Amino acid sequence: MISFSINNVKKLPVGLLLLLAVGGLSSCQESLEDKAARQAKEYTERYCPTPVVNYSRTDSIVFDKKRNVYIYYLSFCDLLDDPKIIEENRDKITDMLTQSVRESTGLKNFIEAGFKFEYVCHSEKEPKKVLFRVNI
Repeated sequence: MISFSINNVKKLPVGLLLLLAVGGLSSCQESLEDKAARQAKEYTERYCPTPVVNYSRTDSIVFDKKRNVYIYYLSFCDLLDDPKIIEENRDKITDMLTQSVRESTGLKNFIEAGFKFEYVCHSEKEPKKVLFRVNI
């Protein structure tokens, strides 16, 4: 049986100490999927619901590990809380959300890993009503 005391550690070769340190660190690394799930949960707990900006607010973000999909749940408010306005501007909204994902430096690793993004936008007046949904 080997017992590790500070005196034993001092006697180990530097290379072995580095190997033990790297091995210990790599076994504790979280997968990209776990990181995505953790970050989505932390963001939701800390910031959601967000203040209304440009007639929308983020209610929550989740990461679906089975599908590798970030799902953003938003509420459309005021002028955007209207199915007719949404339908007239569907392409513009899709383009804006797609550009937002592509330009986000915080999502770069997830995009490169092939993760997908989904936006589910509900009515503020009728929270169960989905006004807009897009997969990016």
